[in-house]
Amino acid sequence: MVSKAQKSGLIIGLAGNLIPNGVVLLQYTDDTIVCLRNDLEGARNMKLLLYVYELMSGMKINFSKSEIITIHGDNELDKPFADLFNCQIGKPSIKYLGVRVSSSRLHVRDWDPLVEKNAKICQSGKGIYVIC
Repeated sequence: MVSKAQKSGLIIGLAGNLIPNGVVLLQYTDDTIVCLRNDLEGARNMKLLLYVYELMSGMKINFSKSEIITIHGDNELDKPFADLFNCQIGKPSIKYLGVRVSSSRLHVRDWDPLVEKNAKICQSGKGIYVIC
């Protein structure tokens, strides 16, 4: 559904200069990150897609546990998006898997926490399926 909406121009993802139509969804084990351009109409379309997903799957999205985080955004623009998705405004300095999520290029030292964590797993023998 998201791909079709993206191809139809109903939602526009980030990094469109690198990936055709940009990146809209990043999904991990139990997390989904929605990446949209600063476009309230596109955000409304995404909200409708999320409602359709709820209806089709029977699962409920807990928007009150979600956050709006803008990159190089204007704080005044955060509020309409937070109101639309009925969620809080988050701070842009977040970590995922121990690595800082940033709009700027990451340095080698930014990966150190993840490298150290994986090294510990390899040394402990718990990482049976991890290639060290």
